[in-house]
Amino acid sequence: MPKPRVVSSPFPDVWVSESERRQLIDLVDCYVDDYIQKYQDFVKIDNRGVNKRRWELVKSKANLHVYAERTRKQLNRRGTTLENSLSTTQRLNASVNSTDLAVLLSAGTIPGELEDLMFGVLTPTLDAMKVKSSFVHDFDTAAKLCSVLEPSKIDPYWSLTIKWMSIEAPLKATKSRDFVFIEATGVLDFPDGDRIGYHFLHSIDLPQTQPLADNIRGNLSLFSCFSQLRPNTIDNFCCATVDPGADIARFVLVPVAARILLAATNYVYCGQMRKLAWLLQHRRSVFGYRERKPHRKKCAVCRKNTSQLLGSIGSSTCRLCCSSVCFSCKIRQQVSFIAWGGRLIQRKITFCAACVSVAADMDAYEPAVDQAKGYDANTGSTKYTFLDASTSSLNG
Repeated sequence: MPKPRVVSSPFPDVWVSESERRQLIDLVDCYVDDYIQKYQDFVKIDNRGVNKRRWELVKSKANLHVYAERTRKQLNRRGTTLENSLSTTQRLNASVNSTDLAVLLSAGTIPGELEDLMFGVLTPTLDAMKVKSSFVHDFDTAAKLCSVLEPSKIDPYWSLTIKWMSIEAPLKATKSRDFVFIEATGVLDFPDGDRIGYHFLHSIDLPQTQPLADNIRGNLSLFSCFSQLRPNTIDNFCCATVDPGADIARFVLVPVAARILLAATNYVYCGQMRKLAWLLQHRRSVFGYRERKPHRKKCAVCRKNTSQLLGSIGSSTCRLCCSSVCFSCKIRQQVSFIAWGGRLIQRKITFCAACVSVAADMDAYEPAVDQAKGYDANTGSTKYTFLDASTSSLNG
């Protein structure tokens, strides 16, 4: 599939009145309350069990599984009706009769930490969307249209934005589908100590966003819940409904929709790479600012002598701690930045294993707060996402 593109808005200036803004916030609050309860019921009542009579497994990635709701014809063949196949938490869109809709459920686990995942999924700005698109391939083309709520220092993961995206159909004879939707993210803290992150996409109609000639306008509603089950394991529960806007074969629609849900497996990695980029842009070692010169004659990890001829082959310098690192111990990571002018730059940069490990363990809260402090609702950018044009020092 081609690389995702983040573009300027294909519509005239989009804005919402204070009354519309309040309505959108209330809409999100209502869905958050409803789906958090569905998730809690799925955990406590259904014991995370998926009703296989109603749901058919269509795709998996690692320990995350996507299921599609069986059609009424399939249920009848199995001698089951839709109504008696529903468990407590799976009465999702049960009143929908249209055969054109794809109704999906994903459940399972993702390796990583909740803070990293939420930092990876958070994209309140055009710059953040570009960086995320280099790691998470959940659309073909997308644009930010309007901010409704911006992240704050108090709640750096809370965001509500109006966006547009286009998804190409696998069959060349079929037009691409596009969607105008609100995207909301946040983290809720509960009295029992539980923390649940959410990611919500929901189609809306705006007078400024009339359908484009080369696309078919679709509708979607997707709500994902994330919680930390144990160290390095995140629980994921997602409900999604996709209306393609016109007739399209189910065998074409369902895999495309499943791809969007499975993109969640890339959120943690995206968050970790954004942490590395943040550390680099602040020229900050994960071990703190070094006042002494690093030892350049020995590898910072294995202590091999890198000044000798054999030891120097393939050796390099960690771009975070500035220590020497031998060929065996160096790690090259592709990190994404935004250059002046809004251009996405991807560089393979050398780190030592110690810096990569400590950066991975670093709490994403600090860079998320820094992003929130630098947020500018007028330009849709953050002060720290920019990379100086003279980036040669980051090569290697």
